[in-house]
Amino acid sequence: MDFDETFDLVIIGSGCASVTAALAAKSLGARPVIIEKQALFGGSTAYSGGIAWLPNNPLLDDDNPADARAYLDHVVGPPDKASPVAKREAFLKQGPRAVQFLLDQGVKLIRVPWPDYYSDAPGGHRIGRTVSAALFDLRELGEWQDRVGYFYGFPRLPVGSWEFVDLTLAKTTWKGKMAGLRLALKMLKDKLTGSRTVGSGNAVQGRFLKAALDAGIPLYMETELTGLEVEDGRVVGARVRDGKGERRIGATRGVLLNAGGFSRNLEMRRKFQPQPTSTDWTMANPGDTGDAMQMALALGADSDCMEEAWWTPGSLLPDGKYGGFHVPGESGKPHVIIVGPDGRRVGNEAGAYMEFGQRMYARGAVPSWAIIESRMLKDYSWGPLLPGKPIRPWIDNGYLVKADTIAGLAQACGIDAAGLAAEVARFNGFAERGVDEDFGRGASYHNRAMGDPGNKPNPSLGKIERAPFYAVKIWPLDVGTSGGLVTDEHARVLRTDGTPIAGLYAAGNITAPVVGHTYPGAGASIGGGIAFGYVAARHALGAN
Repeated sequence: MDFDETFDLVIIGSGCASVTAALAAKSLGARPVIIEKQALFGGSTAYSGGIAWLPNNPLLDDDNPADARAYLDHVVGPPDKASPVAKREAFLKQGPRAVQFLLDQGVKLIRVPWPDYYSDAPGGHRIGRTVSAALFDLRELGEWQDRVGYFYGFPRLPVGSWEFVDLTLAKTTWKGKMAGLRLALKMLKDKLTGSRTVGSGNAVQGRFLKAALDAGIPLYMETELTGLEVEDGRVVGARVRDGKGERRIGATRGVLLNAGGFSRNLEMRRKFQPQPTSTDWTMANPGDTGDAMQMALALGADSDCMEEAWWTPGSLLPDGKYGGFHVPGESGKPHVIIVGPDGRRVGNEAGAYMEFGQRMYARGAVPSWAIIESRMLKDYSWGPLLPGKPIRPWIDNGYLVKADTIAGLAQACGIDAAGLAAEVARFNGFAERGVDEDFGRGASYHNRAMGDPGNKPNPSLGKIERAPFYAVKIWPLDVGTSGGLVTDEHARVLRTDGTPIAGLYAAGNITAPVVGHTYPGAGASIGGGIAFGYVAARHALGAN
């Protein structure tokens, strides 16, 4: 088959798995290429909090394989197509190796304190198994410094996403005040020196892009995948199109799909996702349209978990723009609950966000309502509202609904008044005793970390009793779909009969994840991408 050019490994998409795979291939003497259809580099990783959940990695000195395995098995549940035993074992074994490999490549990764989301489960970790990139000065990228993708809802500030939990407590705790002071000093330093220091997903993809550029890996931007080339049942290349037209690129060892899910594809969302649904509710990158996934499915690839997304329940501003991810960093604070139209709580507001989104759909609570007491807005942040700042503009523009009574709030929001009154009374009893008998809010270490340590007897529970009362509409926002192509422990794409499609690999949100229908800890999606990007490259080149 004739090609316009040929590489050993052709990588579609520029998320975290892509650079990991490209660097791994390069280290083995191969010629990789990264092909990205957008003008900006980084995929949804660049839009994200930029953290990766990778158990027992070299940056941890307090984890071990047995605990990691026990936790993963407990949270994810019995093995299935998305998460068979061999794939879990590969994740637990190769994830740490991938982290060490990236460190050896000069990518500055750090451990960040973010407890496992089910921290009190067997094998759960109270400090957490999450890593991120150290803060990064975009100026190090030279002419590429304006080509890293970013999410408009996350300010490009010199702060890591894990630090926002402390910042929500800036008014009530010394730890929060110190976090605010550190941020202010970093911003002042940037202003004085002209630095462009960023954290979160920008820091991760900034550092990954720098590593790729330093390694001389070809990056084809604004180049769209239009088809996969197949010969004798093997994927041997890709058809792509850029501003100069269409061309064919050969892949001697394999094609790796890391092109994201289908968050921006309304037709696919309506076909596979729970209803109601909308592309207005996703905060994934604009290129997350499912094209590459559909091409693989057309070749007979199997799929799983297509109904799932990385749900991050939050609010939208009156103009439809992002208003905030509230579960659990803000809804886990005292004096707030989230209820469905029947007035009853949806779930544990201080727990895992993906589970909360699933509960919203299971309860028929789309949208839900955050019921917020006056003290919450006085002491803590809520999306665009900073503690103690004027509230009136947010009432006037319709973002906040205000009432002097719970009954009045229910009427204004269309919530069942009797149900809400009963729920508030029940929750207030839990807050007084410090025990949530319905959902266990504030019982785990992770839950308590989302609350206010100065609030007694439970950092996460506070009564809803002091007028005025407020409500905000909560939607099942997401940062990407989390179902897709079924892959094995080598990251090979599998057919419906369980056999691999020769030459075709996949990693990241285009796949059915190793964590299945769950989200065990902060950065589980990115962690899986890094691990299986590394695995794919090594297997394609015969190194596994």
